[in-house]
Amino acid sequence: MTLPEFSIKRHVFTLMVSLVLILFGIIGFTRLGLDRFPKIDFPAVTVTTTMQGADPDIVDKNITDVIEEACNQVPGVKSIISNSSLGASVVGIEFELEKNLDVAYQEVKAKVDAIVKRLPDDADPPVVRKVEIGATAVVWVALQGDRTLQQLNTYADEVIKPRLETINGVGEVLIGGQIKRTIRIWLDNERLHAFSLSPLDVRNAFTREHISIPGGFLQGQNRELLIKFDAEFETVRAMDRLVVAYRQGAPVYLRDVARVEDGMEDARKLARYNGKPAVGLGIVKNSGANTVAVVDAVKNRVEKEIRPSLPPGLTISYSSDDSISIRQSIDALLEHLLLGALFAALMVFLFLKSGRSTIIIATAIPVSLFATFAVMYFADYTLNKITLLGLLLLIGVVVDDAIVVLENIFRHREEDHEAVEKAAIQGSNQVIFAVLASTLTLVSIFLPVAFISGILGRFLSSFALVVTIGVLASLWVSLTLTPMLCARFLTLPDYNSRLHRALEGAYGHLENAYRGLLRLTIANRWKVIGIASLVVASSAFFFAHVGKTFVPEEDESRFMISAKTPLGSNLDYTSAKVAEIEKILSQRPEVYSYFTAIGLGDTGQVNSGLLFVRLQERDQRRLSQSEVMRGLRRDLNAIPGVQVFIAPISFISGQRSEPLQFVIQGPDLLKIDQLSDEMVARLGRIEGMAKLDKDLKLDLPEVRLIIDRERAAQLGISAQDVALTLNTMSGGVDIAEFKDRSERYDIRLQTEPSKRATLEDLKRLYVKNRMGDLVRLDSLTRVEEGLGPAVITRRNRQYAGFIYGSLETLPLGAATEAVKKIGAEILPAGYSIAFTGQAEEFARTGGYVMFAFGLALVMIYMVLASQFNSLLQPLMVMVAQPLAIIGGVAALWLASFWTEATLNIFSMIGMILLMGLVAKNSILLVDLTNQYREQGRSVNDALSEACPHRMRPVLITSLTVIAAMTPAVIGLGPGVESNRPLALVVVGGMISSTLLTLVVVPAVYSLVENWRARRATTRGAAK
Repeated sequence: MTLPEFSIKRHVFTLMVSLVLILFGIIGFTRLGLDRFPKIDFPAVTVTTTMQGADPDIVDKNITDVIEEACNQVPGVKSIISNSSLGASVVGIEFELEKNLDVAYQEVKAKVDAIVKRLPDDADPPVVRKVEIGATAVVWVALQGDRTLQQLNTYADEVIKPRLETINGVGEVLIGGQIKRTIRIWLDNERLHAFSLSPLDVRNAFTREHISIPGGFLQGQNRELLIKFDAEFETVRAMDRLVVAYRQGAPVYLRDVARVEDGMEDARKLARYNGKPAVGLGIVKNSGANTVAVVDAVKNRVEKEIRPSLPPGLTISYSSDDSISIRQSIDALLEHLLLGALFAALMVFLFLKSGRSTIIIATAIPVSLFATFAVMYFADYTLNKITLLGLLLLIGVVVDDAIVVLENIFRHREEDHEAVEKAAIQGSNQVIFAVLASTLTLVSIFLPVAFISGILGRFLSSFALVVTIGVLASLWVSLTLTPMLCARFLTLPDYNSRLHRALEGAYGHLENAYRGLLRLTIANRWKVIGIASLVVASSAFFFAHVGKTFVPEEDESRFMISAKTPLGSNLDYTSAKVAEIEKILSQRPEVYSYFTAIGLGDTGQVNSGLLFVRLQERDQRRLSQSEVMRGLRRDLNAIPGVQVFIAPISFISGQRSEPLQFVIQGPDLLKIDQLSDEMVARLGRIEGMAKLDKDLKLDLPEVRLIIDRERAAQLGISAQDVALTLNTMSGGVDIAEFKDRSERYDIRLQTEPSKRATLEDLKRLYVKNRMGDLVRLDSLTRVEEGLGPAVITRRNRQYAGFIYGSLETLPLGAATEAVKKIGAEILPAGYSIAFTGQAEEFARTGGYVMFAFGLALVMIYMVLASQFNSLLQPLMVMVAQPLAIIGGVAALWLASFWTEATLNIFSMIGMILLMGLVAKNSILLVDLTNQYREQGRSVNDALSEACPHRMRPVLITSLTVIAAMTPAVIGLGPGVESNRPLALVVVGGMISSTLLTLVVVPAVYSLVENWRARRATTRGAAK
């Protein structure tokens, strides 16, 4: 008993199995998460170490190098990128996609803990986090109100931040514009000199007098008492009476040599929302965490706990939200899914001319889709652009097998006048082989996915799971549910209706025309094959002229602006320049809001600002995002004294978003800077290159103090004495902590700002020698002014200079080729170029795609050879593959004239998919022809009978796929830029392969099988 026959006999069992699939699918669908893409964040761990006042050279040699050496020993490391800047070291360790993040985190932490003792004593303990280096926040919350900046900062840091940090998936909470409360001890250098005191004397006084230590216990016979000794100052005013020293028997109080202020730390940060002062809290998700889930959890905490408890006068708002664009693109794809299903059903109705037939076939859609949802849930997949594009394609694919089965059953009833149940059994059994072969062929093309790594591997694995489960479910439906429903509900149409007569007449004319074309084809087989070869050869032209990139730029109604003022600029200067940018933004009707942050994060510099810009929704503005960015690029470049870089938000967390990213590596930092300048200059002359950002900056103004060691030794002063004095007076030192209620605040010792503004102020500092005498600094040092690095960057333990390029009309493929060409001309021995970000993945993707194509062809051949039990006939079926590729690439080329259609990761997925889709049509033709030949017909007679019979199911199956993808081709909603390339490739490939397959496959089959027949006849005669 065959499967269709069993399903017809046990119709209730067949129905229940299908309902179980739908039930599990509904449960799974309600629990699926949302995200933009599959989990493609590379597992990353960041080690951050701060050392206040340390210059980049010291940080690089004493901190970064030590941590890099330790972390380089962790297995599975993909790359190590480090930044050594003023007072901070950040080492980012990126692992291969397959590495478990928790394991990587523990291994890095163990290595870092082992080398903590090798770090400088003044360095803070390293902080290890599960976030990427440079990771941006997924949502920004802005706090504003009628309070002082200190009060806003305190409330954000002590109340809001702790509540957000405990949310699952939150890796870090950045505070934009945070300036912490700090007790400032402003030293007066002249007063210190008058009392023969040095800054170290004040520092030692705090160490002696501002203390709290355990006192132990008093233990009596029956009880014990805790001895509490707390000598910390309880108020800021009380510090004025701290005794620093005695002179001539009289105490010298702190107020005699310094001014005590309950103030804030050095102003090196700033934040504004829509141009007004604010404190921003940016939530950075853990590496690998779901963006939408984290944002939803943050909003839930804000709305239920934080907003209701805000003090009067304070407001909180969302200035940036990554989940908005994700939800919009997912909603647009779900809309395409619904429209695709309706279009596919309409196409089926037009061909079958029966409402019942259409409903029977349409049942394959919910069963297949919900079965896929169930497996996606158990596989921990999300509803994202890739999985939804797979589901959209399934709409057209899953009905194919059901159409083939129902059409054959219908033909048995209509032409052979068989009873309903017999027609259902006979019709289903006749096409089992064709249905099974076409399904396994489609599934087999995804087997190479197991051998592909990187982002393409993650994309393909998600897509493969969706398509594979869907087509396997549709195979089950076509061999069980469809025959059962046909046996019970399929009826012949009303032949007298006007619609039936009109459609049947059209099909009759089409079939007659095809029969005539088929006769012409068989008579001119070599000419047909020659013409087809020329058509396929023309694909070289389209491949050469279609743009190539990794991921198309989408209109997400948001982008980021990076502003950099010259090195040495202070906060006021940078703030003024950023305000000019904000003024231009406020005049743009397309701009909804903007959030500004200067000096963001542990490594933020006062000459660098970020602006997160949110646009009006697409339907509320006339210009697209790329047009707005292009216009702003022109306007903002006109602002003097600041470099402005505009780029979309990166789709890979932790990476900058510019498409062109590469690094020049080598042993000498100065040489890398020279090479970077030459590279930027030559690339900037290429048309279509928007703007280039060179990360390496070696022109930070600095003052170098060179000690006269012999003179210092004669005076009884060590280099350490000079360093500690400089650090305290100019850099500032946290010498203790002040407790206020449950919080502790740093007590910072430093010279008044007005007394350390010039080189002369520096020379007038005094250092105490071993005898207690004060010696002027300029008597034992000389001062040199110069330039030094602002940030020292290394990649894989080599000095590195990163270059980032925004592109307007230049495809990424052309840009990377230009970089390679220039690099080959200017790079000396020992220096190299490595692509990063999208450019790196783009370079790897080409090789992966060729491998996937090659292996997919081999797998298709093996599956077909097994099915047909022939080594030659699979090659006839596979003639359809090149016929599809030409259509896919030609469709991209034609669409590029009115839209930015390129050959990218989405269109490449479509190309791979086409190889399985188009084989279906060839299988239908070859399988029925083989059946007729087994009945004793000649090759040409079998073709003349089989091909017209299979024309209708070939057209139906192809047109349903085309109809299902049509909403994505013409879609206008969010995410259309990435949906359209895949849909264009599939639609173009299906059109070309369907039209050519109906002609070329019969010609090839006739040539080969007639040759085999003649050869067999000749061999028989010879015997």
